[in-house]
Amino acid sequence: MTMLEATRKRPGNGHFAAELRAYVAATLHRPIELARWNGAAGLPSFLSHRYDFFAALIGHQPCLFAADRGTADATPADVAKHLARIEQAFDGVVIYASQHLAADRRSRLVANGVSFVVPGNQLYIPPLALDLREHFHARPKRGLDQLSPAAQAVLFYGILFNHELRANPANRTPSQMARALYYSAMSVGRAFEELASTDLAQVSKHGRKKEIHFAEDGRGLIELARPLLRRPARAQKFMLGRLIVPPMKVAGESALANTTSMSQPPLPVYAIHADAWDATAAANNLSIVDNADQAEAMIELWHYRPEVLTEDAVVDPLSLYAQFWDDPHERIAQAAEDVLDHVSW
Repeated sequence: MTMLEATRKRPGNGHFAAELRAYVAATLHRPIELARWNGAAGLPSFLSHRYDFFAALIGHQPCLFAADRGTADATPADVAKHLARIEQAFDGVVIYASQHLAADRRSRLVANGVSFVVPGNQLYIPPLALDLREHFHARPKRGLDQLSPAAQAVLFYGILFNHELRANPANRTPSQMARALYYSAMSVGRAFEELASTDLAQVSKHGRKKEIHFAEDGRGLIELARPLLRRPARAQKFMLGRLIVPPMKVAGESALANTTSMSQPPLPVYAIHADAWDATAAANNLSIVDNADQAEAMIELWHYRPEVLTEDAVVDPLSLYAQFWDDPHERIAQAAEDVLDHVSW
């Protein structure tokens, strides 16, 4: 979600409408049409003067984009109130649209459950999430609410090691990725097909060999994947005992504090693959206790191996983002956004 540095435009003009239409169509992989909404005359004057309105049909759902003219500053809480009032006059989903939106304001809109779009930057429409997945992604075998652990590991590996994949296309095959991620080649092959079914990638076949090619590079791919990201931690435990790291990685709010301006949590947080916990605990005389007051650390048991995506002592930034991007606490969600600013795309 890199901020646009282009010259500021008046969102209500034709340029912005064209940008909006093109961005939404590209993000959803389907053309849409925007039409001026004639219901603005029935709104309070402060709303009809502040916004331009464009109606569209997304899937089978009527939507209304309220394009902010930028005539006066409005807090995310103000925007939420504005959209709630507009929804009284429109039978469908109302979406705030803006040419520019700082990361902290985006985070606060997410926290307030406000649908919004910043062309070229971010599309966030919670009420349409299920509808969009049903209508705009081909999933012949099953519906998908979130990526499988293997598919998410492949996705993050493809982003974080993009340069290596470009330098050596042989690394795009299931057998090569399986070695890097400690999955079977069959599991990685299924992950390839899963990512292709969600339009996050394409899989080409050369004889019996498969190669994966991702739909976007870097941050754009994370934006496309975000509705399907799973939290890597499947469980959290309070631990007692002398911790030996590695094999564990610094994780959770401890990792956020290492990367952003957040303060360290009361207990350090570490991550380990769930399947490795029992052996690690036995080898290091670690035990699980009932509450934080007795504990020396919090342990996240992950769906996939945290060590395969980074050589650092801290978990990889994409998994950290997946853990916290939609956290109900605004400061944590904002810290997750800040983590992406430190990724070398």
